[in-house]
Parts: sequence; structure tokens; C-alpha cells
Amino acid sequence: MTAGPFRFSPRPNRAREIRWREWGEAAFAEAAAADRPILLGISAVWCHWCHVMDETSYSDAEVIRLANERFVPIRVDNDERPDVNRRYNMGGWPTTAFLMPDGELIHGGTYIPPEQMRSLLDEVADIWTERKGELVARVAELRAKEAAATKAKAAGASGAGPALDRSIVDEIGSLIRGQYDPQFGGFGTEPKFPQPALLRFLLDEHRRHGTARADPGGEGAGERAAQASHSAATMLRTTLDAMAGGGMYDHVEGGFFRYSTDRQWKVPHFEKMLEDNSSLLAIYAQAHRLFPDAGYDRVVRDVTRWMDLVLWTDGTFAGSQDADEHFFALDAAGRAEHDAPFVDRTLYTSWNALAASAYLAAARALGDERPRGRAVAVLRTLLGRMRGVDGTLFHFDRGDGPALADLLADGAALLTALLDAHEEDAMPEALDVAIALATRLRERLEDQAGGWWDAPARDAPSRLTKREKPIEDCAAAADALRRLAALTGDEAWRRGALSGLAVFAAEYRRWGQFAAGYGAAVARALGEPVSVTVVGPRGDGVAADARATADALWQVVLANDDPDVARQRLDPARDAARIAALGYPAQCVAGYVCVGTACSAPLSTAPDLGAEFERVRQGKPRTAS
Repeated sequence: MTAGPFRFSPRPNRAREIRWREWGEAAFAEAAAADRPILLGISAVWCHWCHVMDETSYSDAEVIRLANERFVPIRVDNDERPDVNRRYNMGGWPTTAFLMPDGELIHGGTYIPPEQMRSLLDEVADIWTERKGELVARVAELRAKEAAATKAKAAGASGAGPALDRSIVDEIGSLIRGQYDPQFGGFGTEPKFPQPALLRFLLDEHRRHGTARADPGGEGAGERAAQASHSAATMLRTTLDAMAGGGMYDHVEGGFFRYSTDRQWKVPHFEKMLEDNSSLLAIYAQAHRLFPDAGYDRVVRDVTRWMDLVLWTDGTFAGSQDADEHFFALDAAGRAEHDAPFVDRTLYTSWNALAASAYLAAARALGDERPRGRAVAVLRTLLGRMRGVDGTLFHFDRGDGPALADLLADGAALLTALLDAHEEDAMPEALDVAIALATRLRERLEDQAGGWWDAPARDAPSRLTKREKPIEDCAAAADALRRLAALTGDEAWRRGALSGLAVFAAEYRRWGQFAAGYGAAVARALGEPVSVTVVGPRGDGVAADARATADALWQVVLANDDPDVARQRLDPARDAARIAALGYPAQCVAGYVCVGTACSAPLSTAPDLGAEFERVRQGKPRTAS
């Protein structure tokens, strides 16, 4: 399946006979020196149609000859190079793209059958030979238009844009409701993807409005919020039940397949991804706390069982398990007689950070310390293996060393997971590391106009020189910085978060369903930040009554699932500097509920803390500050 750095279909094929180059300056320099176009193949180790492409088109003798003689072939793994995929994907995997030697696109598509591929290779090579001047002129014209559009957009962004307010959240909620399938659950028709960002939006909306609150929106707003909560709960539960009860879920080994090819969730595409299963594990864990009689705890246990048995390796989780429709159609006894599908053992930082967050959510939902310990192990492995001494955060490691530095998706996911670990009181150093990571993200990726670039600035002969602001990753970064501000009292983090969200306020609609994560982040950013802090000792060697009081206060905090509230437990023996910076007396065992910079008096009993917490929740404003 592998040949050097490349992975091919596990079934017989000749794709390795194409002299593939790795993405990089050397390949582009070779194309320029030879005056040849580039054949770019973007694939994934788990991708069924990528395997078919290897077995058919890339195994065709004439395709192999033409690719080697008339092109410089470059093969890219989507999981390893999401930055390349973001700029060159032609609508799915495999992506088949034809580029000029400077990286500009000539033509492309997805899966291309052998006969068509032969014709296309000849046609593109002939066009490059005979009409290169036309192509170069066309690209120059396109670049000029792009530059003008970028300049106009920057000029427009210099003025005051739309405000961040509840209308953004409501409009995205309406979009989600419009896509909802009331008969079978999920969103859209076929193929049907689980879309965790949409599910999290619904989860947050139900948690936010699911209990009676004050009516800050005026007459009728409370009733509308209750209706929205009911609608969110219905869409959420119907979808979660359908996915867990249908063919997209592996009822033998646990875990979710990548998507369903049909509307009814019956016929899956059989690859299993760490990214998808981590995101869904977190959703089901939190849904179990909301709906304890729905049976979602079984799903949580099954998904973690599969991840532990199949993906866990050397302190982290592997990236994916290959699709194999024959194997996954067998019962447990039948599978025991066959080799399991290939598992890609590559370590991916962002996906492992998602897994750590999910395992923390699972531990809380199940009251089980084992997933919590595994989450901390993953975080410490990432910090030790994927983070350089200068703070550089790397994206992937095949086993021969980490590679690809400082992608926004990695930084945002790891920052979120570290804050989760801090808020779960699971990792003593988590907040300090989170602050350092956020500082690195700001220095390397922040745009002074607001938001964050997906990757550092690069001088490369390709579209990688064009930096982008992906709405989903920017939303995740903004939400993490919002939490960091609430936990540290440093308002600069909140200003950065609001600025990053405001960048998309005028254009989020064009992202469609991919704006769901943005809508959730905006909803959490509205109003002043709310935090709950418990100051008190933990562990042995301290007064039992003081520890018991602190434990009781902390249980009040853990019992609440408000998505807008940051929480932390600080121990005077370990966190004296942070307690002093926040202005709390270290000798007083108490809880504090803060709205912005205004905090309650010390609350030393669980009932008092619970009552103050609920009072703040009931009256918390829902408009932008």
C-alpha cells in the first residue's frame, strides 16, 4: 500500500509506476526547468474512489506513460496537507488537477475514468505546448482581478461592519431548520453527512434556552426562546437516534462510518475517521447529560471502545481506518476470521486534540476516570512530540518526525482541548500552556484587520502564497480566546475574539451550512463573559473539611452545562499566582460567579453558589457588549 512517502490502494494496482514527486519547491522547479505542466493528484488513504483511481486510471499503461513523459506528477495526501487541499480541491477526492509550473490551475476534476484520463492528459499537454501564451495571459488577467477584489474588500473592511448580534445566530438557525429532514433526521438529502458543527449548534441552543430564563428580548422573546429550544431538541434527538440506529453506525465494533450514501442512513461509506468519531463522541457525551434516558451513554462507550482497540497507539490515536464494505458487513464471528481494514497510524495534531476534548466529555458524562486519563495522555504526547522548543506546532508525523508548522486548525483545536482540560481540572499545566499557544497563534497567524490566516506566510511557487481565513477554524480560535479571556481576566483575548468574529459578520451567509460553527461561536460571545471559579484545596495533606467544602462547590459547577460559562478550580498550593492575579483571597475556600469584571462575594456553601449561578444565568444579557 505504501511506496516511500506515498500510500496507494491496498488492492492490486500500478499507480506507483507513475513517478510521483512530493509537494515542494523541488517539484515545481523541475516543472519549470522542463517546461512541463503538473499533474496533481490529491487523495486520502481511507478514500474509496482514490483507491479506484489507483486501480483503474493510474494503472492504465498509457496513462502511466503520458504522466511520466509529458507531466511532472505530484501526489498529495489530503490529511497531511490540508493547506494544499483547501486551495486545489476540485470538489472531492480524488482530486485530479492540472497546473502550470508556477502552480496556477489549468483544469481539473475528481475521479476520471481511464479512457477520459488518456484523452485529457494528451489534451492538456498539447495545450501547454501550443497555447502556453494564452494560458499565461489568462492567468495574469485572473490574478489582476483577484488583486483588485482583495484590495476592494480590504478597503470595505476598514469601515464599521455589521454588529455581532443575535440576528446572526437566528439566521443560521433558520438555515439549519430549512435543511433539516424531519422524516429521517439529518440535514439535506443524500449523501448524508453527520455534520457535527450543526449538531453542536443545536446542542448549545437547547442548553442555552432549555430552562426558564428572564426575558431580555422583551415581550414574547422568552416564548420564542422556548420554541427554539424545543425545535433544537427535536432536530438533535431525531438525528442522533437515526445515526446511531442506522447503517452509518458500526453495531459490531462501535464507531461511526464517514457518511451515508442514502437519505435513510442505511447504506454507509465504510471508512472510519478519527476526526468524525471524536466530534460525534463529544456530541453524544454531552447529549447524554441532557437526555439521560435516550441511551446515548451506550454510544459513548462503544465509540471509545472502538477508538481504544483500533486507533490507540503509543499515546495518541491513529488517523483513520480504511473502508472495506465486505469486512464491515460481517458479524463479529466473521470479522474475527478476516484481517481488519488498514489503519493509518499517522499522528494528526488537530484530530488528536479533538479526541482529547471528546474523551474529557465522555469521562464527565459517564462518571469514568479512564477516558479522562487517556485525554491527558494524548495532550501530553502532543505537547512533547508535536511542539517544538520554540513553540512551533506541527500538523502530522508519519513516524519519521513532525512536519508542517503552525496551521490554524491545529492551534485552534489544541487550544480548545487544553482549555477543556483546565475546565475539567484534569491537567495542572493546561492553562499556562494554553496561554503560550494562544500567544503563538496571535504572533504567527493573526491578521491585524481581524481574524486568523490558515497558515503562516509562505514564499512558494503555488497558491500557498494566497493566505485564507477559513470560517470554521477562525470561529474555533475566537471561541477559545473568548474562554481564555474569561478564565484569565485578560480582556485583550476577548477583543481579539470579537474582532475575529466580526470579520465574517457581513459574509457568513455565503458559507451556508459551514457557518454553523461560526453561529455557535457568535452566540457564546454575545454579552459579557461569565465565569465561575472555585478556590480551595484538593488532594491529601490538607484539612478534610476544607477539601470537602471545595469538592462540594466544584460539584455545583460541574453539574451545569451552560455553553456560555467558563469554569475553573484553583488550588492555593498550586495556583497562588493566578488566584492573586484574579483578586481572590487564597485562604478562603469559596466560589465566585463573575460577569465581566464584576464578581460575587465569596460563596462558601453549595446552595449559595448554586443560587448565585442560577441568578446570573437567568438575568445574563444576550446582546453584544
